[in-house]
Amino acid sequence: MRARHVPDADDPSLNRTMRRGIGILRAFRPGLSVLTNGDLAELCELPRSTVSRLTGALVDSGLLRQLPGARGYSPTAACISLGFASLQSLAELRQRVLSRMQEAADEHFVSVSLAIPDGNEMIYVDTYRKARREMLLHIEPGARLPMEFTAMGRSALAIMPEAQREARIAQLLAKQKTGMPRLRAELRAGLAHHAEHGWCQASWVTNTVGVARAIALPGWPVLAFNCAGSTAQMSPGKIARKLVPLLFELTGRVAGAGDTPPTAPD
Repeated sequence: MRARHVPDADDPSLNRTMRRGIGILRAFRPGLSVLTNGDLAELCELPRSTVSRLTGALVDSGLLRQLPGARGYSPTAACISLGFASLQSLAELRQRVLSRMQEAADEHFVSVSLAIPDGNEMIYVDTYRKARREMLLHIEPGARLPMEFTAMGRSALAIMPEAQREARIAQLLAKQKTGMPRLRAELRAGLAHHAEHGWCQASWVTNTVGVARAIALPGWPVLAFNCAGSTAQMSPGKIARKLVPLLFELTGRVAGAGDTPPTAPD
């Protein structure tokens, strides 16, 4: 029997093709569950001919399925399995906080969420909220939010090693077409506040406020906890007396030992 050729893992062309194929898969997300070759070419900044070859290979591998007609491609159940495997890898930490997150959301009428960084974005892992008309954002697990504009993203930046953080900030600023000086100042202010107080605040959407605290544990991804709500729900007193201590409690629970929250002002 003829031996099957095994591609050389150090082959630059193979590595480039693999990275591009993974980039195709990463383009799919909640709200973008069906994408055409044209969509993928734009999102991944690749020629359509290259995208066509990659989507064909991903269909053959069982990771994408082609929808009838010209509707495009969608991830298969194999990707669902990968996603649940990723969630399962966080089960030990999540089980320490999920019930408390739900209780806090019901008690304080805000959303309470857990997210992890992925490149220049934050991915929601869990989120709880009490149903109210005042809740302006309805974000589900799996959603991606920009790191640079959100409290959870800035808290994740704040605890990164300095070299990694500075490289990430440079990437985030480079993609801004307008408002770079203002964003740079906001990022620096948020990082300084997190360094001094252990949490930060941001208003990514008009009339909405978020506060967040992140923690890095050996062998785990960075975890960012976030509380968010309308400006009416997120008064300074409520943030200081209720939500900041909650953030410290949640990071303490995943760490297995209680963090010490700052003393709220009288």
